[in-house]
Amino acid sequence: MAKTAVLDGMIKRADFAQQEESATFDLFEKIQITQLESKSPILKLLRKPDFQRETNHWKPSQIATFIASFANGDLIPSLILWKSSSFVFVIDGGHRLSALRAWVENDYGDGPISHSFFAGEIPEEQKKIAARTRREVEKEIGRYSDYVRSMDVENEGDSAFKLKAAAATIFTKAIPIQWIQGSQEVAEASFFKINSQGTELDKTEELILRNRKKSYALAARAVVRSGTGHKYWSKFDEPTQTKIEELSGKLFGALFQPYMSEPIKTLDLPLGGSTSPVDALKMLIDMFGIVDGKADPTKAISELDDDVQGKETIGILKKTDRVVGRLTGNAPPSLGLHPAVYFYNDKGKHSRYLFLGTLKHFAERIGNNDDSFFRHFTESRKSLERVLIQKKAVINQALANVNSRQRIDRVSNLLGGLVDYGRRKAKVGNAEILTLLGLQGKITELKLLDPPETFSTDTKSAVYLAESLRAANRCPLCDGLLDTAKSASYDHIIQRRSGGAGSVENCQITHPYCNSIKE
Repeated sequence: MAKTAVLDGMIKRADFAQQEESATFDLFEKIQITQLESKSPILKLLRKPDFQRETNHWKPSQIATFIASFANGDLIPSLILWKSSSFVFVIDGGHRLSALRAWVENDYGDGPISHSFFAGEIPEEQKKIAARTRREVEKEIGRYSDYVRSMDVENEGDSAFKLKAAAATIFTKAIPIQWIQGSQEVAEASFFKINSQGTELDKTEELILRNRKKSYALAARAVVRSGTGHKYWSKFDEPTQTKIEELSGKLFGALFQPYMSEPIKTLDLPLGGSTSPVDALKMLIDMFGIVDGKADPTKAISELDDDVQGKETIGILKKTDRVVGRLTGNAPPSLGLHPAVYFYNDKGKHSRYLFLGTLKHFAERIGNNDDSFFRHFTESRKSLERVLIQKKAVINQALANVNSRQRIDRVSNLLGGLVDYGRRKAKVGNAEILTLLGLQGKITELKLLDPPETFSTDTKSAVYLAESLRAANRCPLCDGLLDTAKSASYDHIIQRRSGGAGSVENCQITHPYCNSIKE
């Protein structure tokens, strides 16, 4: 579950590559908090470069501590800025400025600025984190508006005096600024140098930022925010922008909704898990590489050309949508895979390897136009799912003994092997599982860890899933488990062509694919 506040709307972004160096030399040396208020000319000049990471890496406690440090007059590290002919760009210090502006506006990802930035599409999880941040900030230091009002209060009582004394520090305190001199190339190089020290950029973040004009990066940034937030694709024509946002919203809904809390108390689980934006971006880049048939997605994105018109971005989104549409959804090709069976491990945790391995296996079959596979899968589905449920612990332990770079391929092999075993009605035990995962003869090396004395969140989630799956609905056509919240087809038991009525008695819920191939 994401634990960080989303402050990405506090400072606008601009395309850094289009900027020209300003010839101005007399630049301001400090910035005060009043210059972060909405009407401030300085705020209207401030921009984050399009290569800057999203402002969503600070936990509520970090935000509260930082604001309190500022308000108490503690030393705050310098901001690093670069002035173009049009804007003042924040090269380093985006989180600090965004936290202060969030305090000024009382918007920690759920207020009017954020609503406008995300086109009103604010996830429930983001609202919860915002509310928690607000509580922690107000407990630590209070509201900015209280300090503003204190300046007009004539009452010299103890509480008013303390508030005005604190306000005197807040409104005279300033954060020092260092300016980068040089071209936009110099400023960009400075950004990556700065972020190779201290709190480093995540490798996926850096990969996306360095390749930000390529289709994988554009598509990942669009999907992770459901087509809202800053439009990294705004240079494309209007129809292209609209299509990117439409496909991104659809994929976001299929992969990351509903939002999951822990311990798990529902079988309506997101296919892609409940991940932080960085984790989601990493998984999306891997997904795009898989559906594109690339062995190494990291290498693949680096070898792409810049997407000038948006066609490649739409292309990869469409390819991914097609494959994901086989996993979930109500369209006829959908197999309606139950996330708890296929994508969550024995501890009730989402497994990116189970998800990406399954996706890879399906993507390859779709790419090869292997329609017979999906019929074979459906024929084997009951036994295959029984194995996946009963052998979750073995599969999880086995994957822990596989190099992380090989796990996706091994899961893909496992799925294909289980389909084959199911068709042959062959028994699948621990030895067979290990063989399919490339760990022949390793059964004696599997050691299950001793459980803790108290019930952990993982234990509670695992027990809930195990108990709930026993009572879950099944497709009457293949006897596989149904994920009715995401994939349900209403089938005539007696077909309409045979005189079947649209009555309750003649209706059954099936997998969309099972219904589509019903004789």
